[in-house]
This record gives sequence, structure tokens and C-alpha cells, in this order.
Amino acid sequence: MKNWILGLLLSAAALPALAQTIDLKNGQWFHAVGYDYSIGIDLSTLSMPFASNGVTYAPRFTLPVGDELSLGLTAPIGLALAQSQGVTGALGLGYHYTLAASIQTGLGSTLSSDAFVGAFVNLGYGSFARQVRNYSGIGPAFVRDGSSGVFSEIGVRYNYIGNEVNLSAGLWRVPVSAVDKADVVSVRLLYGFY
Repeated sequence: MKNWILGLLLSAAALPALAQTIDLKNGQWFHAVGYDYSIGIDLSTLSMPFASNGVTYAPRFTLPVGDELSLGLTAPIGLALAQSQGVTGALGLGYHYTLAASIQTGLGSTLSSDAFVGAFVNLGYGSFARQVRNYSGIGPAFVRDGSSGVFSEIGVRYNYIGNEVNLSAGLWRVPVSAVDKADVVSVRLLYGFY
């Protein structure tokens, strides 16, 4: 516990120096769009209630801390076709949205970066939801089945014939109190542009 507190105090002491190097007027916008494959995992039963294929658009606003490092925010959103893995195998609409803090290094971290590869880490809060049919017998109705919680993502990007390509893995971690919800694991392959 003492090491954690010491780390927090050292980080807080470094903030004034970091704030002097960051200027909001120097902020830079980046965008990425591409394929997203996601699966739901119920950790209590180790079952997989659904899988989805879709598209994701991920804008991000970064503040350079040098030529090869930046801090910022990203807000990926996406649509998918989600198929239930149960007896019905029903096909439904899936969608997700997230707001996350981001640390970028190397390629794509800043507009002045000339690196061939890069890496990033995102941490925030978001939701992966599906519209599923309600089989209550009352009539055709669709209800939202959502997995909302802390979102974390780690990824790499590389230069492929002059284009930025992102490969990442993410996780929406559902709070323990949401017993009937599933955590969602996502793999993304995105094309980045400025």
C-alpha cells in the first residue's frame, strides 16, 4: 500500500512540469475506421452468449508531449451484427461507445512522428449493447441487453505502404453486481488517417 501512495505522490509532483509542456492549442486530431470482432464472455459460467462482426470509427484528440509521445482522449463508436450463441441463434444489432484516456507513442502519436511502429493504451468507460428479441410471449419486442463498465485497450500500429494500420485488443469489464451481463472482448483492425 505504501508503494502505491509513494507512486501517486511522485506522479502528482511531476504534473506541474508536464502541464508546462502541454498546450491545448497544439492539440491534434486523428481518425481511424475499420473492422471489429467482439465476443461476450460470462465469467461465472464461462459461456459465450454472443459474437459480433462490425465496423468501428475511432476519433482521438491528442496533446503532444514530444515528437514521439502524446496524451489524449479517444471515443470509439461502432455498429455490428451480433449473433446469439444460444438455442435460438438469433441475429441482432450490436453497438458500442466508449470515452477513454489515451497514451500514444511512436507512429501516429503526433503529426511530427516519423517512427515506423507505434503503440497505445486506452482506459475509460463504455458500453457494448445489443438489441435482442424479447420472447416473453406478449408479442414482438426488442430490448437492450448491455454490458457497461470499465474499458481497457492495448494496441500497436505500423506503417504499411505509407498507411497507418492499427491492431488492438480491448475489454469491457462489467461490474460484479451485473450478474446477468457478459464481459466483452474485442479485436480491432483499423485504418488510420489524419
